[in-house]
Amino acid sequence: MISEEIIQRIIDENDIVDVITESGVRLKRSGRNYFGLCPFHHENSPSFSVSPEKQIFKCFGCGEAGNVIGYVMKNKNMSYYDTLKYLAERVNIQVEENKAEIENKKRIQRFYDINVDAARYFFSNLMKNKEALSYFTGRGIELGTIKSFGLGYALDSWGELLKYLKSKKYTDKEILSLGLAIEGKNNRIYDRFRNRVIFPVFDYKGNVIGFGGRVLDDSKPKYLNSPESRIFEKRKNLYGLNFAIKKGLKDYVIIVEGYMDAISLHQFGVTNVVATLGTALTTEQAKLLKRYVNKVIIAYDADFAGQSATMRGLKILKEAGFLVYVLRIPEGKDPDEYIRNNGKLAFVKLVEAAESLTEYRISSLEGNFNIDKQEEKIAFINEAANVLKESDPIERDIYVKKLAEKTYISEQAIYDKIAEKGINANLEQQEYNFGDNGQNLYLEKGYIKAERALLKILLQKEEYTKFIVDNISVEEMILDSHKFLYNLILGCMDVSFEEKVKSVQLKCTDNDSFKELTHILLEEINYEEVEVEKLIEDYILSIKKNNLEIKKRELVKKIKQCEAAGDIQETIVYVKELEEIQRNLKSFTNA
Repeated sequence: MISEEIIQRIIDENDIVDVITESGVRLKRSGRNYFGLCPFHHENSPSFSVSPEKQIFKCFGCGEAGNVIGYVMKNKNMSYYDTLKYLAERVNIQVEENKAEIENKKRIQRFYDINVDAARYFFSNLMKNKEALSYFTGRGIELGTIKSFGLGYALDSWGELLKYLKSKKYTDKEILSLGLAIEGKNNRIYDRFRNRVIFPVFDYKGNVIGFGGRVLDDSKPKYLNSPESRIFEKRKNLYGLNFAIKKGLKDYVIIVEGYMDAISLHQFGVTNVVATLGTALTTEQAKLLKRYVNKVIIAYDADFAGQSATMRGLKILKEAGFLVYVLRIPEGKDPDEYIRNNGKLAFVKLVEAAESLTEYRISSLEGNFNIDKQEEKIAFINEAANVLKESDPIERDIYVKKLAEKTYISEQAIYDKIAEKGINANLEQQEYNFGDNGQNLYLEKGYIKAERALLKILLQKEEYTKFIVDNISVEEMILDSHKFLYNLILGCMDVSFEEKVKSVQLKCTDNDSFKELTHILLEEINYEEVEVEKLIEDYILSIKKNNLEIKKRELVKKIKQCEAAGDIQETIVYVKELEEIQRNLKSFTNA
């Protein structure tokens, strides 16, 4: 547990401008603040603002905001505790660890050591076995690359690895816990990997966390991976990321499916590439990548399994806020085979020709229809509308024009079909305005601004605390982060505004809380020009009205479900509840 005194020192001694600049954001001073391109979303004009005076940042393009801790947590995808340790180390502040933490670190390091010794053993085996070595060299993998990636071979034996590791004084329990061995019948322990070429798996720091093994014959399964362990969680790691970081990431990363795809591309000099460890891309892997880049090119195998995996990955990457492109490899090849047959230059041309997410989805759909036939053309537009309803307005406009030109169907008819499908609800949650330079500026919903303003009054004007508490409870606040901050503010009364802010800030441990506290502090209220109690009432009215709108939407959905199921009694109950909510909404409107 890190004391609040130490946390405050960490905040005070880590200048936010320096920390953000070190992370790769180019900041330029303009007046009292600094501006640059936002690291959390793709943009061409700077909307990312940093205040050296207030030690906070805010992006007017995507709405991200926070202090130095919030920035590092978001930028490096770190936990609160890891962020504090990172920032403390940066300014030479000693963070004391308790006995349990020290013991845990020792255990984790020992697991890494076991895997390193196993990897060295597998590598030594490979160098002595011509057949296993020819698996790699026959695919054009050079000895230098084999050494760099620590590739190896597991002997066709039931216990040689186990015997070797025990000679290094590791216990059966430790070896089993990492999945290097398996306990069978009669408590017999034997090697997991047998007669397989071995791919050590590293985390982004370069620690050996697990292994993948491929058979050299027709045995099943073709690929075998280490099971999950204290140091290996497949969904949270990306194969080759440590090498990509070491070589220097560009402004984008290429994601491939297999070990050999990543290794071959690295050997040919395409080093900003990672692989998904043989699974569909996960949300955790996307968050890990977001620490380093904002643009991703996905280059999976061209077969059907690869195509469906691509679609799942695209959705995850889009939701994580990446600029997403898809690389199409011709003739059904995978990246490994294509670059070996055609060379680096040809592969780089494919990268340059990668399609945007929307373009890829629409062109993939088009291949399923013959648009020269009237019925199939209509079906194609119908499916394309499902894609375009999820795009932003500007992108939608571009592709509607393209579809109209290709199909000779009017733009208005295509827009009508998209409207029929309904615009993506997530897009409706975001409002945008446009600045003088055409940069889209993120605008919050009215109820969010109302909650922030209410909390700002609670922070600044203690004399209105009772009036606020009497008229709105914490449960009525809509955002969870606002509920959390409401309770924190109420818990530190009878001190100055500055002391309150410090106290609340020190108790925030997640990104949303840091972000919302920053927005609250930036909220401007001119108390001299308003009747404060009337202002508070208006804010509370906005929040309560929105709560009713949420309940209304939920009831409408339930009514439709009951009607579809033929449940008349339940439908009547929900209809009565809906009528009551509509009456309350009407009274708010007339208030």
